[in-house]
Amino acid sequence: MGKNSKTNNPPVEAPVVEPEKKEDKVPATQETKVEIPGVPQGLDQNHKADMIGYAQHRKDEMLRTNENNPEKYKALTMIEDAFFIDTALTEAVIRKNPIGHILTINEANYKALQVLANEMGVTLPDYKSLPKPTKEQLAAVGLEAAAGQVVLALEDKNVSKEAKEKKKKEQKIIDESAKKDYMKDHTKIETDEQLKEALGFQLVNPAIANPIEKLVTTAQFYRSYLEARAEKSDNPEAELAKIHEFTLADLLQDITQMVEPTFIATGFGSLFGRRAHDANSVVPAFCMFKNCVINRKTGKTKYSDEEIAAFVRVLIAWYVSSKSAEMSSAIKAKEENIKVLKKDAKANAKGIETEEKKIAGLKKSIEHFNKMLALVTDPSFDIVDNFIMAYNNKEDANHMYAVEIAKSVLDTYYRGVEIPELEFDSMLLNIQQHAGIILNLFSVPDMRRSEYASENLISFNVVPAEEEKTDEEEESKN
Repeated sequence: MGKNSKTNNPPVEAPVVEPEKKEDKVPATQETKVEIPGVPQGLDQNHKADMIGYAQHRKDEMLRTNENNPEKYKALTMIEDAFFIDTALTEAVIRKNPIGHILTINEANYKALQVLANEMGVTLPDYKSLPKPTKEQLAAVGLEAAAGQVVLALEDKNVSKEAKEKKKKEQKIIDESAKKDYMKDHTKIETDEQLKEALGFQLVNPAIANPIEKLVTTAQFYRSYLEARAEKSDNPEAELAKIHEFTLADLLQDITQMVEPTFIATGFGSLFGRRAHDANSVVPAFCMFKNCVINRKTGKTKYSDEEIAAFVRVLIAWYVSSKSAEMSSAIKAKEENIKVLKKDAKANAKGIETEEKKIAGLKKSIEHFNKMLALVTDPSFDIVDNFIMAYNNKEDANHMYAVEIAKSVLDTYYRGVEIPELEFDSMLLNIQQHAGIILNLFSVPDMRRSEYASENLISFNVVPAEEEKTDEEEESKN
């Protein structure tokens, strides 16, 4: 963790903080850091190690930003923040043991954390209302006073009813796994119901911290189950050959048809879906996710672009399917209620009108979700085909969408370089190509466009941007 932090100290309990007479102002360009002192006592050994590891990862790789840009912060740290929120929520809601975490974070970046938390059904307090750590608390975890330090303690009251119910259901699954061997051993699964239970556990397995790795290991578990079943079939060789052709997307698609989205998957699906819907294109959502899994030192990721597209598509579709089913059920209930009210329509005219308005609102929401789903299952190429014209013309109806696409592509594929002004037209052509290539990943084979391909990208001279300073260089400068 931070240079002065100690990972073997006890956690800071939800604190009583002495009032400060004067607050330090956070510089606009301050590097954002999150210090997670100690580890909550209720966590198992796997979570303890993971929490410490994530804090180190966040400091070393994910939070190197020179701009006070909450969008960039959100894109770079979303996976780590989701883990942090999920863990803090478990302590507050399941174990009734809220833990105070000392964060060194500026207001803009805290707002980005609030955005993700809100998508997950958690309301974080206003930044200015957060108490500052006392000298005793800082000393207990080996930290020194610094600008921007606050204490965040997630409490039961901060969590929505839906999020609480989902977390309690997930905890029940984890508790049951200790008594049901088939939830951890695919060879012991005998029924479809047991398979669903096992997949549900794999998706919330506390031994794995990274929520994306949870999806991957669940897919691997499911493949192993299918292989074990195929080996017992009449034609093992042919059946195994079919299974080996299944992609990650195929496996995840099957899994989401059998189990409901997890707490974190719901948050991701909501966030990615909103990002795609607001930009009228899945390109920014794809770039947001790709940024999360890029190793900033190597510029590479262990996931292919096809797999990244599969994650985004599955998470959005999973979320949309869940919300649409929920709303369809609500519509059906209200329609049944209207039938009852119509037995005395005159007396219940107001109630009938109210229910009909609510049904209309629910149907409009379903249309909204259907549009969101279409962006990842049947994307239109119209914005990409006319990208350069829309980007250059502020009066164009798609201008803001084109700007969002450009910002996302530049941040993902051209981070760390400065493009000479004379070559920006070439860069616009490249952005158009990247956007088209991404849309091809979300299109069915027959609808993919051959004019968008990596071989069409233009090579041009770029000026390397100033390299980010290391912590040691910054400290030396200071």
